[in-house]
Amino acid sequence: MSLILEFSQTLFRKRLTRAIILPIILLAFISGVSIWQITELLSALRWVTHSAQVISQGNYSQKLLLDMETGFRGYLLTGNQEFLQPYEQAQSLIEPELKDLKRFVSDNPNQVQRVTKLIALYQQWKQQLLPAITHRQQGQPESLSDLQRRKQVMDQMRQQLTLFIIAEEKLRDQRTQKAEKTTHFITLSTVCLALIVGAVLAYFISRQIIQVSKIYENALRIAQVKTQEAQQSAGALQQELIEHQQAEIKLREQEQQFRSTFNQAAVGIAHVSLTGQWLRVNQKLCEILGYTNEQLLARTFQEITYPDDLTIDLNYVARMLNNQIQTYSIEKRYIHQNNFLIWVNLTVSLVRKANGEPKYFISVVEDISQRKQIEAERQQIQQELRQLNLELEQRVIERTAQLQEINQELETFTYSVSHDLRAPLRTIQGFAVALLEDCGSQIEDFCKSYIDSIIDDAAQMNQLISDLLAYSRLTRTEIILQPTALDQVLDQALKQLTTQIEEKHAQIQIALPLPQVMAHRSTLIQVIVNLLSNALKFIKPDIQPQIDIFVTTERQDNQDWIKLSIVDNGIGIAPEHQERVFQVFERLHGAESYPGTGIGLAIVRKGLERMGGRVGVQSLLGQGSHFWIALPKAVLL
Repeated sequence: MSLILEFSQTLFRKRLTRAIILPIILLAFISGVSIWQITELLSALRWVTHSAQVISQGNYSQKLLLDMETGFRGYLLTGNQEFLQPYEQAQSLIEPELKDLKRFVSDNPNQVQRVTKLIALYQQWKQQLLPAITHRQQGQPESLSDLQRRKQVMDQMRQQLTLFIIAEEKLRDQRTQKAEKTTHFITLSTVCLALIVGAVLAYFISRQIIQVSKIYENALRIAQVKTQEAQQSAGALQQELIEHQQAEIKLREQEQQFRSTFNQAAVGIAHVSLTGQWLRVNQKLCEILGYTNEQLLARTFQEITYPDDLTIDLNYVARMLNNQIQTYSIEKRYIHQNNFLIWVNLTVSLVRKANGEPKYFISVVEDISQRKQIEAERQQIQQELRQLNLELEQRVIERTAQLQEINQELETFTYSVSHDLRAPLRTIQGFAVALLEDCGSQIEDFCKSYIDSIIDDAAQMNQLISDLLAYSRLTRTEIILQPTALDQVLDQALKQLTTQIEEKHAQIQIALPLPQVMAHRSTLIQVIVNLLSNALKFIKPDIQPQIDIFVTTERQDNQDWIKLSIVDNGIGIAPEHQERVFQVFERLHGAESYPGTGIGLAIVRKGLERMGGRVGVQSLLGQGSHFWIALPKAVLL
């Protein structure tokens, strides 16, 4: 019998060894696959986090640009140096932020290109600020063209940042989808692999068990008779012992689990007696209140509760003891060991005995001091914002009153120019003409030339006053836009210029038909008269004027625009002077060569601005000019 048992034990060890080695091998395989899958998932998640950081960096850069523009505009409007503080603070941060942004997207050439363009636009915008600040400090007004150029650069920077953030958000979404797909693949593959490995192990172990059972079957038959009595006597004792051990293990696990939860909780937890005595506290509660464990156990919660909050707390306790409520939660203040107040969120429940009598309280204490501080700061900030809004509204009211006063002074000045300045000019011109007519034969030739100069200069001055008044009226007159026929406007403008056209023998070609536009009729007539007058005036003496007029349609900002072009064969304008000609009193030639006041094209630009249109020029010196104006197309119902 001993030989049979020894042989059986040898076979059992071999089978057991096989049963152990195979699961270890499969476990190593599963671990390798799992490590590879987790590595792929972490890589995908890192890229998602990277995209989120880039988006956050882009939003922060956008905020800095907004702070700079807001501070700068506030300074230009008020002249108050305090408004430059947001601009100066943001200026010291924006360039490092943009460089960091470029470094974050170094793996994406398209995004790097956008950031590079954004940096270039920022440098261009920054260079335009210093002259504007200098002009404001000197009390000089900033030209409209400078303001428009700086606005265009800022709009381009905003557009680049918006495109950058949109592209990064799309990339983040793609990476998120990839991470989700990776997660689904890992889950599915892990389940499949676990099923396969489980099936293999089940099959292998079942075979081993069958083999072991066959080996021991004979041995058990031999030993069955001798062990039957011992098994019967020991069975009951063994079962009782197992149950007892299992109960002890379960009790120890529960106790350990409770201690771990109690002591390592992220909030304060305590057991409190019915009289308020601290019975048991965890470390987090000691940290919140600043007491040691022994110091707290020697006190009651009433002693360290802020007096103003104690009454409501005790009322809830009384209601709970009377079985009116099962639990309650309040925000209250405790007095810290260092004698300052701690805001907490207190949640209390009551533990009862088996017969229903109250036993002790369980209190959960969450420190909310930081949240309360943030709420207080937010309220203070809101109060400050309300005060700033009131001050800003008052400043707007004061500034509006100042502008109204300035407009009134301007109207008075316009009246003075119209009546008081023209009257002496008419007198001078009239007496000079009378002097030539009545005494021309008695005056020497060089004296006649003096009188002719007086007459010409008086006429030039009268024209200059007329142009100034026209420019002033465009600035102040209320403009009402309505559908206006371009062919009728051109007919009226050509009638006003009939004398000049006949003197110059000009040939004017108009491509018909002409559409209707949204415009102010009289203002548009004045604009076209000025453009045609320049086309007739600025031409070499031996050249016959050739003027072509035509229209084109273009789509911009979800609106149809009519572009009216006037092309001449005049002396042309050098590219570097093409922006200057639209400014007031800007002349490229002396009055002796080409007469004029230097205000005509300024009136054109101001008129188009008041009508919501645009004006531009394309020209080369000696090759004629192409002036164009653009107005919204009229929608006919």
